[in-house]
Amino acid sequence: MLRPLEIIFRFATAPLRVLPDVIVLGEVRCGTTNLCAHLSSLSYQHAEKSRVKCYTPFCPWAHPELDDKESFYFVGHYLGIVDPFYYRMAFPLVFTRWWEEYIMGNIFFCFDGCAQYLSSPSAPYLIARAYKQSSTPPPVLIACIRNPIDQALSWWQYENNAMTWGESMGLKEWDIELRTDKYPPKTIVAALEYSQSKFIQQAYRDAEELVKCKLNLNMKSVLTLPPWAITWPGGQLSVIGLGFSKNINRYNQVFKSEFGENTFITEYSAEDLGAKVGHIYIAPIECQKTGSRLRIFLKPILGDVAHRCAARSSQSLTVFTGEMDIALDKVCKNLNSSTRRNSNPTNKSQMSTASSCDCKILHDHFEKEVVHIETMIGKSTGWK
Repeated sequence: MLRPLEIIFRFATAPLRVLPDVIVLGEVRCGTTNLCAHLSSLSYQHAEKSRVKCYTPFCPWAHPELDDKESFYFVGHYLGIVDPFYYRMAFPLVFTRWWEEYIMGNIFFCFDGCAQYLSSPSAPYLIARAYKQSSTPPPVLIACIRNPIDQALSWWQYENNAMTWGESMGLKEWDIELRTDKYPPKTIVAALEYSQSKFIQQAYRDAEELVKCKLNLNMKSVLTLPPWAITWPGGQLSVIGLGFSKNINRYNQVFKSEFGENTFITEYSAEDLGAKVGHIYIAPIECQKTGSRLRIFLKPILGDVAHRCAARSSQSLTVFTGEMDIALDKVCKNLNSSTRRNSNPTNKSQMSTASSCDCKILHDHFEKEVVHIETMIGKSTGWK
């Protein structure tokens, strides 16, 4: 269900709004929804007030799993509009930040989280431009990842359940001109092959070049994406075999080009699961399994956020980091590791299971990707 009146109001007031301090880039089925829930819970824990006020993004869809998590802005859910100038429409008014920081004495920050941003061919360029053109420091970027074999299987099951539900609602026809007659793939191996096909690779290059060209032209008209480039060219399952490392490197290249090297120093020990690579914090899904692991991963991130907040406030950095630590301690103390949002409860009659042969094919395909990830973060993941 859409929220058309609020969408119109927010676009009209976009120049009066702020950009998010944190963006969780995804990936799909890697704990993005869960991590966003932890961020939003920094404001309150069991009726105890906190000086940390974390504002969540506006979502165009009225849905319990999407509200307070993702704006869907740069993947074209607003009639294809992805213009960097209007990105702030999904976030609080400047007046709200001023009230929280200067009148209430609170620590204000806001975030966006979208599982589709990391693998989007156009999102890194659009996000970087939104901050560059507003002379705002780049946001804290977080990429959620997991064993790519587990991610592929989970994504395959999730999409098949969604398609089964759609068919039960009478949605049985596919736009062949938009997705080709090979969509949806019938097996997970077919989905893997589809994601590696020349058609998909060319579609991704075309979508990437389209946005880069439009940004370079500095067009005065509102920047939009054509239907074939929303959200992923070729359909939801067209990226099931792409992995994480290539997209993380692409984000770092784009942000380094726009903002230079990231100068905020963050150190995770060899035993810690998280890592900082260039502009991006990398969060293996194991970071969220226990409160202690979550605290170790989020503490440097919230320290980064505290620096951003302190730079626009009269309060000292020590105050900001101290309040962030108190809020984080409460979140991690109350963390129930058995509860996960958007955990995809499975209906076995609807699941498309993978055979041992399928799993072997997935293992062989993603073997190099695991090596790339471990080389990138400088530590073993334990993924096999």
